[in-house]
Amino acid sequence: MGERKLGYKAEPGARRRGWKGGVSLGEGRLFFLGAVVLALTWLCPAVSQGAGFALIQQGTAAMAQGNAFVAEADDPSAIYYNPAGLNQIKRPEAYTATFLNFPDREYKGPGGGDSETKPRMYHTGAVYLVYPVHDRVALGLGYFSPFGLGSDWPGDWAGRYITTFSQLKTYTLNPVISLKLTDNLSVAGGIDFLYSDVQLRRKIPIIPRPLLDGKSDLEGSGTGIGANFGVLYEPLQGLKFGLAYRSHIEVIHDGRLVLSFPSFLRGIQPRSVEGSAKLIFPPSITFGVSVNRFKPFTFNFDATWTGWSTYKSLDLKLDQYILVNGRFVDSIATEKNWRDAWALRFGIGYQLKENMKIRAGYTFDMTPVPASTLEPQVPDSNRHIFAVGSELKVWRLTLAFAYNFIMNEPRDKDNLFAINGLPLAEPAQVNGAYRSHTHSLGLSTTFHF
Repeated sequence: MGERKLGYKAEPGARRRGWKGGVSLGEGRLFFLGAVVLALTWLCPAVSQGAGFALIQQGTAAMAQGNAFVAEADDPSAIYYNPAGLNQIKRPEAYTATFLNFPDREYKGPGGGDSETKPRMYHTGAVYLVYPVHDRVALGLGYFSPFGLGSDWPGDWAGRYITTFSQLKTYTLNPVISLKLTDNLSVAGGIDFLYSDVQLRRKIPIIPRPLLDGKSDLEGSGTGIGANFGVLYEPLQGLKFGLAYRSHIEVIHDGRLVLSFPSFLRGIQPRSVEGSAKLIFPPSITFGVSVNRFKPFTFNFDATWTGWSTYKSLDLKLDQYILVNGRFVDSIATEKNWRDAWALRFGIGYQLKENMKIRAGYTFDMTPVPASTLEPQVPDSNRHIFAVGSELKVWRLTLAFAYNFIMNEPRDKDNLFAINGLPLAEPAQVNGAYRSHTHSLGLSTTFHF
């Protein structure tokens, strides 16, 4: 696959203790100390920017190419996209990135009652560390948010009995090892340690006036373990094929449901109830090809399948009974019945100068949400993502940015949202038209040791 240029020359007489390439044991310790410090700085909330509630922005090079990167995978973000690409990196590297998202979501009802989510910036972060220990062995450690969800509707809007606020945050620690089996074939594997935190708020109908609504606030968190694998194959110089797989991860969220009511109704319901809910984060497989035989251009195409059919329902199991829709129940269930979905991604890179590259890309991301369960917490639709970006190498640093304009196709809700099988009354169903778009900016820095 060839040695990757890093934009600087090794100093004469570089020390060769520790590993081949001139980094001393002391520098190696500094590298991993930096890893710990960087990882602790990226505790940040998330917003959904992929189909369903997947977060597809995990590296600026990929993001600038519409996330078509599985067969190129030549920077530390390969830990997420395809860890088999780590063998292309010949010296230790530390990579940090932040992603800023500005979503806008609107609802237009057939009889008025239009609404819009509150203006809010969501951000996520990623840290990747790569340490080649041999010409054919590379170790990596990634810290990123693979899933996220965020929506914040006004507290008095017509759909307040379905949702007013929702937030899902996930954090994954992903150690990987990549092995170069032959000169043109690498394989890799890793373990995903995932922590998930969720918060869901909605109003409870008591008297049809917003000031007399009750409130429901659900919070929970849990952990799960999964795995990821990657393959990178280069049958011809400048032609690479990539495959990456991430397993499903099952998380049991333990937490509490806090209920608030007007003063004249207090005592009818318990104020706080312990409970749990299972959420299965879906598996995914990405196939891709990268071609750089026509320099200075590099062309990428990826296809990703995500197994969203694991999200069949959202079931909350309670430790005691509460009153819901006139019945005492110890569980609250809403159907989801999501379906598996595909995303098609195209990207192009152009080496403008030896130390500067520009990129562009496009993604068609298909929604997993069926019309029968579409609701304002995730009023998802097919997405068109238009991407641009650039990177510049200066000394031992690579500075990069990427911008995405994410345009959701308009979608109408025309169904009956139900809790425990009982539909809400109109106009709480908020059937009508949903429109949304997002501006997304990614910034990253890579330090080459």
